[in-house]
Amino acid sequence: MAEVLSTPQFKVLTHCNTGEKTGRIYFPALFLAEFHECVTQWLRQQEVIFDETDLKHYGDGSFRLYFRVNSFLEGEYFRLVNTLMEKVASSTLGSEEKF
Repeated sequence: MAEVLSTPQFKVLTHCNTGEKTGRIYFPALFLAEFHECVTQWLRQQEVIFDETDLKHYGDGSFRLYFRVNSFLEGEYFRLVNTLMEKVASSTLGSEEKF
């Protein structure tokens, strides 16, 4: 049975000849169902550099992205994840306040 992923999978890849670092993120469909808007906003930032050939869509609605940034790759990924976690925390607090 296949494992169903609900969080993005991130890895830094280093080119063996040039040493250039590239980030790779797999965004599972389950994750995108909840955070599509936040991921879209993150992708539109000028700091996140990629083109159409760096993007692979899968039939289940998930996608894989290779990207570069002028700063720290892990830092950019964690900035995205922290933004999403803050959104979850604020929506959880908002729903608790209603009761």
